[in-house]
Amino acid sequence: MTNRFSRILPVSLMVLPGPGGTITFVRQLKGPYADNWLLPGGGIEPGESAGAAAVREAYEETGCRVDSCSPFAVYEFTGQWAEGRYHLVMFGFLAHGTHRVPDGFQGHNVGAVRQVRIGELPLHSTDLQILTDAGLASYREPEISRALAADGITMHALRVSGSVTTSVPLPGDG
Repeated sequence: MTNRFSRILPVSLMVLPGPGGTITFVRQLKGPYADNWLLPGGGIEPGESAGAAAVREAYEETGCRVDSCSPFAVYEFTGQWAEGRYHLVMFGFLAHGTHRVPDGFQGHNVGAVRQVRIGELPLHSTDLQILTDAGLASYREPEISRALAADGITMHALRVSGSVTTSVPLPGDG
């Protein structure tokens, strides 16, 4: 079996605004950031667009159906974990509207799903930059840099300009 982290791995994430000014987070079970509260996301499958992957991962991990979203940044992460070095290229999308996690939903490959205000859960260092770029937080560069360095992560960002909207049907929605 090949370790999927032994190569550059393309991934997508979805920032899901929730009710009452909350953001949707998942407790990751696998990968280099396991046991952390993260934004929903995961690997892009062969032949799948980055937007479709973000929509699919959001649905699998949170039960939220995203009808429309906008890309806001592309990130490159490198670091080290128990399995060795990793290199991720991540496409960030912001869901339009407010999304509520269905009551009792159990996400795929996540330990828990929470919709909370920023500051109510310990954020992973990468989320500081992502939430700032999505316009939902205002962390400053020195704070972000210190948090990333403490986690041994190198993160580069390319912000998307303009207003591109992506509408992606879920598999089986025809």
